[in-house]
Amino acid sequence: MRALSILALALCVTLAAASAIPERTRKVADKDLLTKQKNILQLLIRVHQPTYIPELQSIAKSFELEKNTDHFSEWALPYVHKLCARYEQGNMLPRGQVFSVVYKKHIKEAVLLFNVLYGAKDYDTFFKTAVWMREHFNEGQFVYALSVAVIHREDTHDVVLPPPYEIYPEMFVNTQVIHKAVEAKLQGKLGETVTINAAHVDNSSAWWLTYPKVQHPTDLLKYFTEDVGLSTYHTYLHYEYPYWFSAQKYGEKPAPRRGEVFYYTLQQMASRYYLERLSNGLPDTEPATYDMHYEHMEAYAPHMRYYNGLAFPSRPEDLTVSNIDLFDIEAVHKVERRLQNAIDLGVAFDTEINKVALDDKDGIDILGNLISGNKDSINKKFYGNIYMYLRLLYGHITDPEHEHGVAPSVLEHFETAMRDPVYYRIVERILKLFHQYKALLHSYTRDELIFPGVKIENVETDKLVTFVDEYVFDLNSFLAVASDEEAHKLDIRVRQPRLNHKPFSVRVTVDSDKNTRVGVRFFLAPKYDYLGHELSLEERRQHAVEIDRFLYDLKSGKNTIERSSRDSNAVVPDQTITRVLLKKVEDGLQGREPFYVDSSHRHCGFPERLLLPKGSRQGTPFTLFVAISPFSGESMETHRAYVSCGAGFGYQKVDDKPLGFPLDRVIKNHEDFFVPNFYAEEVIVFHKKQEEANKA
Repeated sequence: MRALSILALALCVTLAAASAIPERTRKVADKDLLTKQKNILQLLIRVHQPTYIPELQSIAKSFELEKNTDHFSEWALPYVHKLCARYEQGNMLPRGQVFSVVYKKHIKEAVLLFNVLYGAKDYDTFFKTAVWMREHFNEGQFVYALSVAVIHREDTHDVVLPPPYEIYPEMFVNTQVIHKAVEAKLQGKLGETVTINAAHVDNSSAWWLTYPKVQHPTDLLKYFTEDVGLSTYHTYLHYEYPYWFSAQKYGEKPAPRRGEVFYYTLQQMASRYYLERLSNGLPDTEPATYDMHYEHMEAYAPHMRYYNGLAFPSRPEDLTVSNIDLFDIEAVHKVERRLQNAIDLGVAFDTEINKVALDDKDGIDILGNLISGNKDSINKKFYGNIYMYLRLLYGHITDPEHEHGVAPSVLEHFETAMRDPVYYRIVERILKLFHQYKALLHSYTRDELIFPGVKIENVETDKLVTFVDEYVFDLNSFLAVASDEEAHKLDIRVRQPRLNHKPFSVRVTVDSDKNTRVGVRFFLAPKYDYLGHELSLEERRQHAVEIDRFLYDLKSGKNTIERSSRDSNAVVPDQTITRVLLKKVEDGLQGREPFYVDSSHRHCGFPERLLLPKGSRQGTPFTLFVAISPFSGESMETHRAYVSCGAGFGYQKVDDKPLGFPLDRVIKNHEDFFVPNFYAEEVIVFHKKQEEANKA
């Protein structure tokens, strides 16, 4: 009975979240959009097998790409011809093989698929091409190319992708769960709902997944690192900013601050991970050294397998990094030294050997593009792509020469990288370069920080409480079916425990001597280290997480700004599960119920549930830092989650302040920094059982 109640509650929460669209951004989907939405959902169901949907089968058999070249933009025609030739020659990654974004050959082929999809002049051609691709090309490459195309094409702007953990659940749940799902299907459980418990949990524990006891300190963090929402955020972040994507080539407006967004998302990710470690009494993360003689890596076992049966490789204890067949460690050191030299000199060289200054204004953006190795890098050939190099170096550590057919590791996929503790060590190594640059910038002066006539008098919050609830999603896409009829009868789900928090509000009392529009920023920073030593302001700054940023119109006199955590521009709510989304679309098409679309919707965004770190039962102290500054820009109201995902391609820069302002530079003097328009307040995060949280 309790299981049924939890399941019903989870479904109600999902439905409520799906319908909770702000009135100002809500619109009713027309039949054209509903048809597109249904098309994309059908394309991404059970991608490992040929389609069983009659309409798609008909298109897949009849559509001939080479006879439809007049329906593609001129720039895309060479790619159309190239794809046709490769298809005829069988010269693409076969279906059933594992696709990885860090393998050069794999990503080149995936980009070829994207180019053809993106180059379609109209939606009908785009859709038919996608149906044809789904049947004939590698499913991993297809999902990647289609997902990126849907996010970036104008005619699919309002289409919602299904959650990646329902497209390929094997990359989000462990092998035991998948085994039970297969077992349930083999037992012929059709026409009934089968829900698999991922864990039997005690909400007072610090670990909640499928591990009966902690065997290593990092096990304490698996509720965070293996959260499906966190991995979804990381996946969509890279779908929105593919490192190979050129705005100029594809005719989009450049993504404002692309390099700075790369830096800031990594910095925020590392800081958020630090707050979670702190909640569990663990020290900071040591940067990777990639020293083959002295660095010994911690072990990691993902307990997952690919659809084709290959296991995600485990990493034994004390394994050392070594040269791989693609490049050697010295090549990575060489690239890193070039970046360090550019930072120290304050100058980088473009492909024409022209000097490009890494100044206070644009330097962080230029440097971010260099380090990420994206298409906006001024000299990718010279400065490389150290972020991907390190993921390859550590990702294939168990089979560096590719001699034994070991499958790609979790580090070699965006969907799984955040599960591995070594990923955060790689991030810390990358951040050392950015910290080196930031340390050379002058600290903000009091005049640069003060907002004359504006004073924050008080900050208070509701009680901050986290708890563990349960989330149910479908495993059906992993399970092959013989027909559309069987697909409709199969209903196998998984119930996973996850971290959540009670909604809370922050109230800021402000006195202003004028009517003025301001930018308001909230940061959550640690107060003590894991040993209980109080951190300096500079140390807190380094690990601060921006939990909201918004505009506010101050009136002359006393103002009370009240902001709900649900309105945060750093996060997005849970995605609507595919089953519910399909039903809503069908209801809309049949005229039974309107299907509402949120025009501010965005796939990318940090999970709303993880806005707060876990804290502890006795309460973990943090510092809530509030900054109010004059607003300088056009608008900060672009779409949701611009704090955690940037503005994105096709949008304008939303603010002239550096990302992370005013905590983005070294603080040398406490007195000079704390101006009247800044305020710091101690807050305590409590972790409770769910029933206790409801009473708190």
